[in-house]
Formats: sequence, structure tokens, C-alpha cells
Amino acid sequence: MQSLALEPRERRTIATAAAVLAVAFGIVYGILPYARRWTAREDLIAMRAEQVARLRWLAANEPSLEKAASERLARGTGVERPRLLAGRSAALAASALQTVVQGYADEAGITVRELNVAGAPDSAVAGVESIPATVSAIGDIWSVSDFVSRLQHGATLIDIREIGVSPNPALRGELLQLSLVLRAPYGGARGSD
Repeated sequence: MQSLALEPRERRTIATAAAVLAVAFGIVYGILPYARRWTAREDLIAMRAEQVARLRWLAANEPSLEKAASERLARGTGVERPRLLAGRSAALAASALQTVVQGYADEAGITVRELNVAGAPDSAVAGVESIPATVSAIGDIWSVSDFVSRLQHGATLIDIREIGVSPNPALRGELLQLSLVLRAPYGGARGSD
């Protein structure tokens, strides 16, 4: 039988390998996750600071922006003032939103797979409640762009909160999968400002 005792050189090799392994585990499971969280936190802080700066600029320049918008509307450059959804109740306003979004989709040539406006209205901001909606659609780059443009610049005031566009390899051609989260304020029976 051979002796199981290790030579000093073998013990040093095993100790060195154990030390390298411990350092690698420390880096992979200790330092890297901390660094990722730190980077994500810093990115979030930078994004929030940029948002605050934009809001401060808007607040500081509100009178001049309102004046410029009023002048543009007064010139009649074809820009309509966006209207609130009309509806005596949240359900009727949700139905109106569904009709508007489907109409924009038809005009843009995009295929709507899902249009959900069944959520409860958001809390009132400045006395106006908003109807939430989610849209899932498929189209090429041109129809997706046209649809989003119609939502942003159409006659009805619609706020796009989230947007996701991804290629859809399951479909033929160069079609894109579009997902949107929308909010549209409604103003009871009056329907416009």
C-alpha cells in the first residue's frame, strides 16, 4: 500500500488553488453583484436628475411655451388642440379610447392583436381622471412608426407611458411586435377643453 501523505510541493499547489478559488468566488459572488447594483443605482440617480432638470426647465419656461403654443394655434397651422376623451362614465370613455386607438391602427395599417382598456381609471391629476390601456400589435417599421405618431399627435390626447418594440422571428417578413401602455384623460360628457 502506498502512503496517502502529500509532499510539501503538492500541499502548496492545493493551498494555492484553494486561495485562487476563494478569491474567484469572492469576486463573482461578492464584488460583481455589488458593482452591478451600484451602477444601476447611479444610472437611476442620473436619469432622475435629468428628469428633474427637464421639469425645472419646463416650469421656468412655462409662460413662453404657452405663448408659443397659443400663437401656433392662432395661426391655424393645421395643428388641432388635443381633446379629452368624451364619456359620461369611465366605461364609456374606455370604449371611446378603444375606438380611437383601433382607428389609428387601421389608418396606419398595423394589426392589433390585443387592445385592453378594462382597467380602472387612474387617480385624478388636476381634476381629470385617465383611462389606462395596453396595446399589442404587429406591423412593419413604417406602420409601427405611423401608428405611434398618430397616437402622439392625433386629435385625442393620449399619453404613451411605456413602449416596447421587438422583432418577431415567428412571423414572415420583417415584422415587429409592438407593445404599448397608454393613458388617456377623459372629461365626462364635455369631451374637450
